[in-house]
Formats: sequence, structure tokens, C-alpha cells
Amino acid sequence: MRADLTLNGLHLGMLRAELCASDNKEHAAYVLFGLSRIQQDPFDRQARMRLLIRDVLPVTDEEIKSADHQHISWSTRRFVDLLARAEREGLQVGIAHSHPRGPNHFSSQDDRNEAELARLAQNRNGETAILPSLLFANRELVAGRVWTSPDCVVDLEYARTIGGNWHTVLFAADRTLSSPALARQELALGAGFNRLMNHMRIGVVGAGGTGSPLLQQLPRMGAGHIGIFDPDHVEHSNLNRVYGATWDDADRKVKKVDVAKREIERMGLGTQVKTYDSWIGSAECRDALKSMDLIFGCTDDHDGRLLLNRLAYYYLIPVIDIGLALRVTERFGISCLEADGRATVLEPGSSCLVCRRIVDAGAAAEEALRRSDPEEYERRKIEAYVRGEGNPSPAVISFTTSVATMAIEEMIQRMNQFRGEDGSIANRVRKFNLVEDFRPGAKKEPCRICGTDRIHGLGDVEPFLGRAG
Repeated sequence: MRADLTLNGLHLGMLRAELCASDNKEHAAYVLFGLSRIQQDPFDRQARMRLLIRDVLPVTDEEIKSADHQHISWSTRRFVDLLARAEREGLQVGIAHSHPRGPNHFSSQDDRNEAELARLAQNRNGETAILPSLLFANRELVAGRVWTSPDCVVDLEYARTIGGNWHTVLFAADRTLSSPALARQELALGAGFNRLMNHMRIGVVGAGGTGSPLLQQLPRMGAGHIGIFDPDHVEHSNLNRVYGATWDDADRKVKKVDVAKREIERMGLGTQVKTYDSWIGSAECRDALKSMDLIFGCTDDHDGRLLLNRLAYYYLIPVIDIGLALRVTERFGISCLEADGRATVLEPGSSCLVCRRIVDAGAAAEEALRRSDPEEYERRKIEAYVRGEGNPSPAVISFTTSVATMAIEEMIQRMNQFRGEDGSIANRVRKFNLVEDFRPGAKKEPCRICGTDRIHGLGDVEPFLGRAG
């Protein structure tokens, strides 16, 4: 079993404020967690547990029995009350505390106290209850672990924050990464950026027009693990924009994911690639999607976009959704090309694709019907109850590549802040023909997915992502 942690930057700020006070005493807080249980990580083939912070509840002065710079003792009465709440809401209760003067590791007293809390949690909520524990020192999160029983503990490998800027803390020994292929990038973005790229698991949903240039860039930036999701095969009409695809690939109907994997492996840069030639809503894609640290959405499938939209908020996995619209219009008898590219970041604190009016719920329902009941879909299409496929959309490789690069730039900003601390852009639209960028807003009244924290970090629920069917 391996384990890691994801938290919103706002929750990290709350933990620092509560645990790292200037009085030089130990402080503590309860933490409510959602849970993502991954049966098999696609890259190391091991089970993985991902903790998702839902709420932070400080231990109050009234609860504290005694505290100084090297110990804290408090009543556990509220812990029992929180266990009851966690059982009702499908959550887990954990703790966080501080060592104001160090050490940067759990003490033997921590071991004894937490083992007893783990025993209490399982006595109250059953054997599936766990006890996560976080440790702060010098205002930083320095260690974390999960008690899966009073006798068994799993150390957290890393913690990552989301929300505007993304930061990752690697708790395990950080091996030195040095590659001549990344030397020039290191000069620009630093060795830390290269280490994180090597560490991250990055998903790309859609290996066509916008996904293909992403999959050319990410390995060359040092991406260590890439998951590619696309059920389609190469067609002759794809050859003007899918990098590496050949006429022979189209003749033989080679899967797009296989072309992408072939081209990445030809680079010889050591990137691990896992491919999934199923629609992302399929059960065989679930563990892989949940394992990712970042996902690029490069699909025109409305239902797929809706799924990724929910995934970002339920599992705290940032999604950068990419779109491109090319239209040929006529003005004063002259044919003109209008090209709009878009990169939208989905995560708590940002509006979702529904509130930005990017996805069409009706089109998503039709796509779902076409997958689940093709005969009924065709019958409704004949009777004009659903829309036909229509004419093919225009596509030009320079525009698809530029939009993919917009998404990469946003990833770099959130990991490196090259535009400054406040330089992240949640929704950017580039009007190529006007040579201008815009930042469209969203609905004034947000939906229940992005507008409240009701499902943010909830993790595993039945049905998956709360989606029927």
C-alpha cells in the first residue's frame, strides 16, 4: 500500500494559521478527509490510497489539557463526535499537530497516542476506518502518515496543493535527477521543476488534434509518467494534425493511443506510458484517472468533458480543458477564418465547464445514448430527436498546436509562477485572427459542482462521481 495527500491551498493556509502560532507551543487540529482508494496504480502496479482534505477543525483552548513547546494533550470527546459525523458522510477523521522546535518527524509519544486514536476509530466505525496524521514544523508540512490499524502505519510519499498555484512536497528521499536533455530547461525553470515533472502522473484524454502536440511536448519536458486515453483510431482526415501518424496507420486503423505511445518511446527519454483505448467513463479507466496528479482534457466529447468536470472537484485533480473552434465566414464577399483557442483550469476555487457554458448537457446525453444504446440513438436521429453528426469541423495543425501550448504554459505557471504569484489564468480564450487574449467569466450563480464545497474532495462515492448510469 502506498499513500499520498492532496489539499486545497486554502486548507493549507488554515492549518498553518492554527498549528504554527507565535506562542512557541504545540497546537493541534482535527482534519476531515475524503478518500480515493486505487486498487492498482497504472505505473507501479501497487495499491494506492489518496487522502483528500475536506475540512480543518482546530482543537480549541477549552479542549486542551496542557501544552508546551514539546507536547500537547487534549480531550478526545470531540474526536468521538467527529467519528459519528464521518460515518454518516462517508469520511475519515484525522489529526494534525505541530512541533514548533522540531523534530521534523513523529515522536515516540506521537506513535503511542495515535495508535490509541486509531484503535478508537476502528472500535467506533469498523475496520475500514483509518487515522491520517499530519505534522508541521517551522510553518511547513514536514511529514504525514496513515494508520490503517493500531499496529500498521503507512507513510505518505508526497503532498500536493491545488488552487491557483500548485506545490508538491516530496516526503520520501528525493533522488537527484540529472539529464542532458533537460539541462536547458533547468536553466529556465530550475532543477525543482524537472524533479516534479519526473515525479508527476499526467493524464491526456484525447490523442487527436490538441492531445497530439501535448504528447510531443510533455515527454520532452521531463514527464516521467503519462496516461493516454482515447478509443479512436487514426483516419486519413487526422493526418494533417496528429503528430507521428502516417498514411499506413490510417490504412490499418491503428489506435491513436498506440501512435502516441510509439512516438514517445522513440524519443528515448524514459517516460513511462500507459494507454487506454476505451471511453474514460469505462470501469477499466477508473483507477488510472484517479491516479493522476494532473489531467489535460483534449476531447470534443461533451459527456467526457462532463465526467472530467466532476472528477476535478470530487478528487481534487486539476484538469486543464482545451478547446479550439475554427469557423469560415464571409465578409464583404471575402472568405475569412476565425480561430478561437481556449484553456480552462478546473479545480476548487474556479468555475466549472457548466458554469462557463462550455459543455452542452443535451449533446452529452446524446453521446451517452449513442454509447449505451446505438440502435435507439439511430432511431431518434432518424426521427430528428437527436442531432446528426453534421459536417466535419475545420482543423489546422498550427492552431491545434498553439492551443496545446497555451495549456502547457498554464501548467508551467501554476508549478513555477513565471508570471508571478498572481499570474494564473483560470479561463483564457485566444482570438488568433485578432491577435488578442480574453478572460471570459462565468454564470453569476454557480452550480452545485463548483459553487459549493459539498462534493470537493469527497473522493469515492457510489455511483462513481455521483453519475447515474
